[in-house]
Amino acid sequence: MKIIFFAAITIMVLQTVSGSDTLYYSVLRKSIDLADQEYKPENYRQLANCSERIFLVYKDEWIPYYYGAYAYINMSFMETDQSIMEMYCDRAQDLLDEAFKIKPDESEIYVLQSMLYFARMSISPMINGPLYLPKASGALDDAGKLDPGNPRIYYLRGKSIMNTPKFFGGGKEAAIPLFEKALNIFRNFKPKSIVHPAWGKEDASKLYNECKAASTGQDSDKQPEKQE
Repeated sequence: MKIIFFAAITIMVLQTVSGSDTLYYSVLRKSIDLADQEYKPENYRQLANCSERIFLVYKDEWIPYYYGAYAYINMSFMETDQSIMEMYCDRAQDLLDEAFKIKPDESEIYVLQSMLYFARMSISPMINGPLYLPKASGALDDAGKLDPGNPRIYYLRGKSIMNTPKFFGGGKEAAIPLFEKALNIFRNFKPKSIVHPAWGKEDASKLYNECKAASTGQDSDKQPEKQE
């Protein structure tokens, strides 16, 4: 079944090669939706494979490279073997490098670069943390300069602060304002197309509620008040 699925993707991509650069969107969207259905390695593997088939044809489009990197980063987070995690991160970096060459002023690529640094930190937090945490923060700074209205910037900052010890200024309570800002932006956020990045809202909401519950000592499913 998987072979048939990937063969169908290849045929559909090749059929669009002579047309508009947006014709691969529907193929990629289906692959993204499949990955979104359930957070498991095989779903992100198919997204990586789909992305590769697309960027082999659309070499000047940053979005297929982006989703290839996105898939490998998520696969790294789900992996437990450090050598495989390293391999996934290395592959993701190769794809991000290509995306940067095509679209060096794209905020979303810097956000994903930050996410990749966090993935490298998770391989060995004690060893990699001091090296990659400043890089992850710097990538989010760069993303913010390009597009301060990108909600994924504040979502990832919130996750980082949430997992930072209170002694260093982190913790769940300290992360609440960042998740609030992310969710307030997400309310009116509209991606530029059906394949432009739109991830993060559901997890930001979940983590916001977790942080609020921890700070008040009770369960909370209330969303933050809208801030102008």
